[in-house]
Amino acid sequence: MYDLIVIGSGPAGLTASIYASCFHLKHLVIGSVLGGQLVNAPDILNYPGFSQISGKELAGRMAEQVSARGGEIVTQSVTKISKTEEKYFEIETQDGKKYQARSIILATGTERKKLNVPGEAQYTGKGIYYCATCEKQDYEGKICAVVGGGNSAVQAAVELVQAASKVYIIYRGTELRGEPVWLEQIKNNPKIEVVAGTIINEIVGDGEKMKGIKLIKQLNNPPAGGQMKQLDVDKIFIEIGGIPGTALIIPLGVEINGGGYIKVNERLETNILGVFAAGDLVKSGLSIEQIATAVGLGARAAASAFAFLKEDKAPSLWGQSQIKR
Repeated sequence: MYDLIVIGSGPAGLTASIYASCFHLKHLVIGSVLGGQLVNAPDILNYPGFSQISGKELAGRMAEQVSARGGEIVTQSVTKISKTEEKYFEIETQDGKKYQARSIILATGTERKKLNVPGEAQYTGKGIYYCATCEKQDYEGKICAVVGGGNSAVQAAVELVQAASKVYIIYRGTELRGEPVWLEQIKNNPKIEVVAGTIINEIVGDGEKMKGIKLIKQLNNPPAGGQMKQLDVDKIFIEIGGIPGTALIIPLGVEINGGGYIKVNERLETNILGVFAAGDLVKSGLSIEQIATAVGLGARAAASAFAFLKEDKAPSLWGQSQIKR
């Protein structure tokens, strides 16, 4: 039995554990991939304290800190979250083990949407990236392409064009869906070209590095009948959003918004007493999917869980709290 179980072992979940240790909470972190999506980032240059570090190394350092502070990590997929008759939370993992807690923090993150075209998997990290802000800023004078038509895509294009010689925005729709302030900057910058009504059919390279993309101009029935052409680019940034990992919480009745993200209040509490959320699962206003954002939310969620437990809102364990006072 635990005071708290953190579900998800990305930056938000690992940070929540570090702070849970500060609050002397008996807790556990459960996640299938140590570091979550962080481990897929080849180069990170905007995380405070590191001029450059790989996502895998940063995740390893976070995990080391969790262990050093007394946190316990279980590397398993969670298959079920439920409530017991005593109103504790029970978490079941893929290996059949069950764990109980008085509160939980959901930090399962999001998975970046993929194009699922030939060459994408082969050249990821070798010219293909999923976050313009996160990656190495070595596109000075280079030709870049941004895939997507929403705010993240148009902001990425404006950012890239500060150094790149040319930026293409590849979008399957007819009109970009970004905010007016970003659309105005794109319209007025001659180095940005919008290639609308177009999809990527294949990503090509020399086996070691991505070299270009094959495009299909959609007609009445895409992609059948489309016009094929190849566009030579140095880098591609795929900015088509993410898929929140919220499937597990549906049986609990946790409310989610129209985009699939968890609804929380300022204390990161969900509508279910004792359930908190942090990281990329939480999205509102101007929040951005960055490591620094996830870390901050993880710390806040742990503090809120501590306050919840200390206020004796949670069911007590055998009549008394396990929190060290």
